Amino acid sequence: MRKELKKPALLLILIIALVTTVVAQPQRGFGGQEYRSGEMMDKLNLTVEQEKQIQDLRFDLEKVSINFRAKLQTERLKLRQLSLADEPNKKKIHAQIDKIGAIEVQLDKARVDHRLAARKILTEDQFKIFRLGMHQRQGRFDDRQDNFRKDRGNRFFPHRF
Repeated sequence: MRKELKKPALLLILIIALVTTVVAQPQRGFGGQEYRSGEMMDKLNLTVEQEKQIQDLRFDLEKVSINFRAKLQTERLKLRQLSLADEPNKKKIHAQIDKIGAIEVQLDKARVDHRLAARKILTEDQFKIFRLGMHQRQGRFDDRQDNFRKDRGNRFFPHRF
């Protein structure tokens, strides 16, 4: 009976971990969608040299990100195999989770390094414009999140505001 309970519990934990990881993924690159669309680039009035430096940084980050994502997929597959074993080994599963976490930390650090390097390319005035654009963009994201929470709250908990 205990084995019958362990497999669904482990599977549920694995699913929750994977969903949390996917939902919590930070935006890639320098400035998110506005940057990639060129809107932010126009606002910043970058020089040709600055544009090239930022583009080179983006390519470097993309290469690093591809490698980390491949490692993550491989390690998550190993975790799934460990979790679905007939006799799951708790220590091995925990060690695998730690390994996945370490790779995610490395990827986050690479993203931070990218942002800091991109920030150094901007002048003080350009960075002020960039920061203002990101705050405005974050505000739009926060509004969407608040609306989602309100809708969800009303649907599932009508007595809450």
